[in-house]
Amino acid sequence: MLLPIFLWLKGDSNGKRSGRPRFKGKGRYRSLTFPDPIKPEHIQGKFIQLPKIGKLKMILHRPVPDGFKIKAATISHKADGWYISLSLEDVTVPSLTTDVTPIPDNMVGIDMGLKSFLVTSDNQTIEIPQHYRKAEKRLKRLQRQLSRKKKGSNRRKKAVKRVAKSHLKVANQRKDFHYKTALWLLTKSQVIAHEDLNIKGLAKSMLAKSITDAGWGQFLQILNTKAASAGCLVVAVNPNGTSQECSDCGATVPKVLADRWHSCQCGASYDRDHNAARNIKHRAAGHPVLQSSVNVRRVAGSH
Repeated sequence: MLLPIFLWLKGDSNGKRSGRPRFKGKGRYRSLTFPDPIKPEHIQGKFIQLPKIGKLKMILHRPVPDGFKIKAATISHKADGWYISLSLEDVTVPSLTTDVTPIPDNMVGIDMGLKSFLVTSDNQTIEIPQHYRKAEKRLKRLQRQLSRKKKGSNRRKKAVKRVAKSHLKVANQRKDFHYKTALWLLTKSQVIAHEDLNIKGLAKSMLAKSITDAGWGQFLQILNTKAASAGCLVVAVNPNGTSQECSDCGATVPKVLADRWHSCQCGASYDRDHNAARNIKHRAAGHPVLQSSVNVRRVAGSH
C-alpha cells in the first residue's frame, strides 16, 4: 500500500509564503467570481440567474445599458452586507491613444504629500482629509470593547461587525474623496503628471500610518482608470530631486524635510510643494510618450 508523503517547506527570505496549508474558515472567503458571460435575459427585475446557484434577489443600482455585454459577475461579502458586481464590455469605446498635445494650457503637474493631499503646478491645493485619523478614537474604543468579549460568543460577533463597519466607512470615505479629486483634475487638463513613487516602500517608513491613510496608490489607480475613459493621459515622472531643483533656472537648492519654502538665487520663491509640482510638469513635457505625439503632430502638419 502506497502512502502519500507531505513535505512542508519553510518560507524563504524573498517573502514566498510556502509551507503548511492554512485552515480556511468561513470568515476567510470574501468573494466568489463567475467568469462565464451572463446573458441579458438572466437579469429580470429584482432577480439575477447565476450558474449552479439559481435566482438571487438583488437591488439593481442602475440598469445595464443597451449594447453592453456582461462578461463576469463577482459576489463579495462586506461588513454591511453582500454585493454583486457585474463586469461589462462596451465594444463602442475607442482604444486609448497618446495623441495629446503637451502644451502648458493642456497639462498639469501634481505633487502629492502629507501636509496637503496634492498641490498642482498652478498652485491649487487639495487638503488631506485624514479619514482614518479622525475615526481613530472611535476605532480604538470599539477594538477595546471587542478584546473584552469571550471568543465564540454572540456578543463578540456583534463587536466584530461594529469594528468592520467602522473600517468600511473609512474606506468608503477615502474612495469617495479619491474619485472626486480625480474627476476635478480631469476637468482641468488632458495631461496629468505625477511622481513615480515607490508607495510600498514609503508605507514601511516612519510615516506609514499617514501614507496609508492618504491612499496614494488607490488614488493613482482611480486617476488612470478615469483618464483612460475620458481620453486623457496620466504620466509618471522620475521623482528624484523634484523638491531640490529650482523650477525656474534648474539649479539645485538643498533642503531638508522641515524646509517648506523654496528660495533660489535666480529670484524664484515658491512653496516647496508648488515648486515640486512645477518641476513634475516640466519633466512630463519631455516624457517619451508625449514627445512621440509631438513628433507625429509635427510630421502630419508638415504635409
